[in-house]
Amino acid sequence: MKIFSQTLLVHSIAVVLFGGGAIQTTLADTEVSTLPTIEVAAEKQQETATFANGALKKNTNLGPLGNKQIIDTPFSINSYSEQLIENQQAKTVAEVLKNDPAIRITTNQGHLNENFKIRGFDVNHEDMNYNGFFGVAPYGRIPTEFLESVTVLKGPNALVTGVAPTGSIGAVVIANSKRADRELTQLSASFQDEGYYQSGFDISRRFGENKEFGVRVNGVYGQGEHIVDGMDDRHISGAVAADYTTDKVKINFDSYAIHDNRKGGSPAMIAMGVKDSKGNGVNQVLSAPAGDLNYFPHLEGNTKSNFVGLSGEYKFTPDLKAFAGIGYVEKQYAGHLFGTRMIVTNLNGSATSQYYRVGSQEHNTAANVGFEANFDTGLIKHTLGLRADYLTRKYNQHKGQGATPVTFDTNIYDPSDKGNMPLANPAILPLGDNKYLSYTLTDQLSMLDDKLQLILGARYQDIDTKNRQKKTAYRDDKVSPSFGIVVKPFGENLSLYASYVEGLVEGSTVDSTLKDVNAGKTFAPFQTQQYEFGAKYQSGSWLNTLALYQIEKPSTMVTTFSQADANGNIQMTTDNAETRSRGVEWSFSGEIYEGLNLLGNLAYTDAELTKAAVTKGVSNQGNTVFGVPEWTASLGLDYAIPLLDGLNVNARTNYVGKQYMNDANTLELPDYTIVDLGARYKTKLGGVNTTFLFNIDNVANKKYWEGMFNQNYAVVGGARTYKAGVTFDF
Repeated sequence: MKIFSQTLLVHSIAVVLFGGGAIQTTLADTEVSTLPTIEVAAEKQQETATFANGALKKNTNLGPLGNKQIIDTPFSINSYSEQLIENQQAKTVAEVLKNDPAIRITTNQGHLNENFKIRGFDVNHEDMNYNGFFGVAPYGRIPTEFLESVTVLKGPNALVTGVAPTGSIGAVVIANSKRADRELTQLSASFQDEGYYQSGFDISRRFGENKEFGVRVNGVYGQGEHIVDGMDDRHISGAVAADYTTDKVKINFDSYAIHDNRKGGSPAMIAMGVKDSKGNGVNQVLSAPAGDLNYFPHLEGNTKSNFVGLSGEYKFTPDLKAFAGIGYVEKQYAGHLFGTRMIVTNLNGSATSQYYRVGSQEHNTAANVGFEANFDTGLIKHTLGLRADYLTRKYNQHKGQGATPVTFDTNIYDPSDKGNMPLANPAILPLGDNKYLSYTLTDQLSMLDDKLQLILGARYQDIDTKNRQKKTAYRDDKVSPSFGIVVKPFGENLSLYASYVEGLVEGSTVDSTLKDVNAGKTFAPFQTQQYEFGAKYQSGSWLNTLALYQIEKPSTMVTTFSQADANGNIQMTTDNAETRSRGVEWSFSGEIYEGLNLLGNLAYTDAELTKAAVTKGVSNQGNTVFGVPEWTASLGLDYAIPLLDGLNVNARTNYVGKQYMNDANTLELPDYTIVDLGARYKTKLGGVNTTFLFNIDNVANKKYWEGMFNQNYAVVGGARTYKAGVTFDF
């Protein structure tokens, strides 16, 4: 790991000084307008087109489907731009996705692991997608300093991305790295009110007679107290992206190195409706505590992630190209990163908690290869694609809970200073050896001058996993078909669409040590189905998407017997459970009148347990899934002050409705509304383009429960946070 990091650092410095022939990842987005061919220039102009004064991108890369305009896709997609990231001073992907409150973050603001719930289903941090690859995103959370955009493709989609390693099906979240798409020399600095300071650089150049060589290098260093009182973070990252691009050949290289260190605190998740080891607990929702209270003053933990990737594309003719790519990542964590949970034992806020010490090392390799061909059959245009994808995940992890946890007593309104980190380091043992192989065949058909477009496709997926600690193995395969149609009956600006897609989750094995009728049995992969209908309208800076969807997800359930059967079994695990989510979503963005832009979302979600187990004569069947509010809405406004050139002010309001704390629907978190404010001022200082940024999150310093991490564990909402920043473009 040390040698890997040193090599990356030396490579980065060499590229900055000499502009060498280093190379950058994902294929289809690296064209630059300065290249001499008209085709490449047109593609680049199309890629950089945006909505809402630069907040959203008009195009996104969808892997086997290529780079597509969002209006031409039969899915609900938003692609948040680098400009939005910079203007909002969003430091991680979770902070970017706060623009859509229907995307529920299930871990706290500032948590080292960022998990989400989208359309009623989980999207785990292990399943973040980086440049079209699963398995190679940084551990825990993705920082934004080297990102060009963040794309959210809602719902399961095995066609576009294949099976997510840990089974997420709520959406595909794709982080896209920056490209050497323009000449840039930028220095930046930012400050948060508790004392956290971060500075960085971003340098981009193109070289060669026809600007065929490109390189982009950026790095960040940050350290200080923020988010909760006494919590000190250090964040270091560096990334190199380079490419060699002509009208026939693209060779791309990408790399990053990220280190995060935390000590002295952590955000927390608080359980109500459960009991601790002594049988104490409360069965009602208490008032939310302040968001900056520190419940874990002795906590420490760190993560490291290092990645390199190489990919290429060759056009044999204008209508036939081949491509291939490979990426390798090393990830590790140690200390107390998760498990920052407490159980409330008294209505006065008394609670119990634990300090953990855990660890993991992970080595993943992802690769793809394929071709794409364009041809006509009569009046029908075809884009035929064949692609193979491969991912291997090998990881070691602490056994059980890691080092023996240290328990302590505290209070959610008046945290104690009790407890300490376990002194011993946990044993790190081999855990996973998983392989995922898939083949995708697609045919994109277009006719009637693109007024009618069809997507037909299927992905064959082979899953082969081994749990070294439980000594279990699993292998199975499935074919996931997909279909999509886009119709433009009234011109290029309005599209009507419908789609059927599937997601795939690997089957689970019943623990062989349980007194279960099916102990040791492995179930087949679970195929999730999504039906979606919608309409999209674009005009100038405006983009409107209206989507209606239904997702059906099968899973396992445990039925508990009133008494043991003849074989001594007290329960039976089956694969008959099902969750269904239905909803309507409307996202809208554009310029209301000159200088005033909006970005908004409105969503209704009905997530229901349609088939559920019976436990002691009681079933949750028909209940609402925990942590899924029926109604969410947001409205963001950005206004360019006409009397002072370069000054913009902005505001964002997020509303989140009531949500249940458990599938039994016995406890419910109240709804809440959060308001964020900001401003930016662009000017010149000494001939240097300079941008000053100022943001206030949760301007009213509201105390609230943000959402649910797991059943019964409520996430404490973040306190008011002041952020100031400045960038210099030389």
